[in-house]
Amino acid sequence: MSEMTNSPEGPAVYPGAPWAFRRAQAHGRQLREPAWGMGDAIITFIGAAVLGVATSLILVKSFIDPLNGWGLIVSSSAPWLMLAGWPIYTAWRKGNGARLDFGLLATRKHLRLGFVGGLVAIGFGGLIGIAQQQFTGPISSAAGEIAKNQSGLVLFVFAFLIMFGAPIVEELAFRGLLFSALMKAHLSGIVSVILSALIFSLFHFEPTRILILFAIGLVLGEVRRRTGSTLAAMVTHFVINTPATIGIVLMSLDLIPSVP
Repeated sequence: MSEMTNSPEGPAVYPGAPWAFRRAQAHGRQLREPAWGMGDAIITFIGAAVLGVATSLILVKSFIDPLNGWGLIVSSSAPWLMLAGWPIYTAWRKGNGARLDFGLLATRKHLRLGFVGGLVAIGFGGLIGIAQQQFTGPISSAAGEIAKNQSGLVLFVFAFLIMFGAPIVEELAFRGLLFSALMKAHLSGIVSVILSALIFSLFHFEPTRILILFAIGLVLGEVRRRTGSTLAAMVTHFVINTPATIGIVLMSLDLIPSVP
């Protein structure tokens, strides 16, 4: 693995977060040319799918319901070992670490843009959902349907995973490794935003919500493209997930009426 020189072209060709590259160079850090790429993104997603299926099968054979109780917590979080674990490992092993390679740092301006992006995504996704319902009827999320059957501590742990865990893990995989790998493959920023959003929507395996998830993925990718910061995209994702998660918990506790 070669070292990246302190040339003016360095930030422009760096596949991670260019502004973070410049700051690291300004502090005299010698950076390596990242060797991770699309192969690692494929390993991440296939590994997560295999791990999820294997975990569910093991739980079923152990007479534990993977869609309820603590079995749900295990089955829903097991794929995260690959979705978050492999990007972190491959950036450490083949690059300069996830913090620099994927922009796990942000300025206040980036964080503000991430927050605004979350509000935009909620509105954008909501409009698409309203339009789609005219043709398909009510749209429900898999997480919302599953949460209806949970109670007590399991409900709150599941809500915590949706609100905080998913934004961190999914952004590491999709706007961290995948987006950066697409850029490293010399695709334009716009194309990388679109492709990462498409894969993001398909990976959720929710056919009725593909258009909504794709729209949300576009906003998440655009935040990543504009800021060079996956952390900013995590903030966006957190803002998106928070209202829905609170609503799920309140409906599960019968504090507000369920949507038919």
